[in-house]
Amino acid sequence: MNVFETKLICKTFQGLEAVLAEELDGLNAKNIEIIKRAVVCDYDKELLYRCNLELRTCLKVLVPLFEFESSSPEDLYGFAIRIPWEDYFDVDQSFAIDFTIQSEFFTHTQFASLKLKDAICDRFRKFCDDKRPNVNPKEPDILFNLHINRDRVTISLDSSGTSLHQRGNRIEQTIAPINEVLAAGLIYLSKWDKQSHFVDAMCGSGTIVMEAASMAIHKAPNLDRAYFCFKNWKNYDKVLYNDICTVLEYQIKDFPYKIIGSDNNKKAIFTAQANIRKAGLSHLIEIRETSIQKMIPPMGKGTLVINPPYGERLQTHEIDLLYKHIGDAFKQHFTDYTCCMISSNFESMKNIGLKPLRKYPVVNGKLDCLFCIYEMYEGSRRKPKSESGNEENMSNTLD
Repeated sequence: MNVFETKLICKTFQGLEAVLAEELDGLNAKNIEIIKRAVVCDYDKELLYRCNLELRTCLKVLVPLFEFESSSPEDLYGFAIRIPWEDYFDVDQSFAIDFTIQSEFFTHTQFASLKLKDAICDRFRKFCDDKRPNVNPKEPDILFNLHINRDRVTISLDSSGTSLHQRGNRIEQTIAPINEVLAAGLIYLSKWDKQSHFVDAMCGSGTIVMEAASMAIHKAPNLDRAYFCFKNWKNYDKVLYNDICTVLEYQIKDFPYKIIGSDNNKKAIFTAQANIRKAGLSHLIEIRETSIQKMIPPMGKGTLVINPPYGERLQTHEIDLLYKHIGDAFKQHFTDYTCCMISSNFESMKNIGLKPLRKYPVVNGKLDCLFCIYEMYEGSRRKPKSESGNEENMSNTLD
């Protein structure tokens, strides 16, 4: 058995690993390493708190505790019952177990998590006068993460609790809302400099414009969030946490440019306005009821990011026509803007009628998507051959 409280594992969506690594570099994390759907760095308590508060493209922050080999649920139980769980939490605290299991040795994945739960409870019974902690799957005091890959078992503390995409801003949602972490990642990939206008002309419930507004004023995405599991840990440093929050509050600043969301669906407009009010961002975001074809953005430079329908509920000719209208709107109304869109409908995206400057493969839910970036300008512009080679690149990195 190996004990190694020396690393942080920051989980994210596939395609956003490099973006998250850059965020961690901005927090001065050490020994950053990109792995599949996650980024690893050295453990530090202050960094742990800051990751949960400040990272926009992170879903969870895990602290690995134990790693060992196990080829059966009985082996797992035998190892786990020897772990001093009482060092990590008290018998009167609740706990839960998240699990990710890919193993031929654990064909009933839920059974493996139940064996770990039994080991934790039996350990407490042995050392706490036959008392055991309660299991609370919805909002536990302590959340463990069980990861099994073949015969390698890793047990981690989940410092976040509920996913960090839950900023606490969303009252309602539209049919297919975009996840906040993905929305933030798309904004980073768009290269928006936060010194120009920002528009989402198909804003739905307002997630993308809310993420943009939070970035624009340098407000940490989870500064208003009350629930983090690390607050229930025995080594929680309340003074350090409050000091970090105070510094983050002082960093919030004004934003002199326009942030605009628009949609031609009345329910979407109502939902976006309600969510924006809940987030306290009404003074920063203007919401308009109009279609992308009629949307007139602010003059000057800016960035447009949209998440249009992918075609699951539309006929092929309808989605093709919609994407043609989107391309026409880019060309007619968004001069001097960087126009960006995400879609899983690669065939219909050809109807945009523009050549992307960059394309990033990302995942939205279970759908493989492309995030395409188009640079709009008036007239024609020819690039030297030495500059044009990057336009077709598929990249996962910020460049």
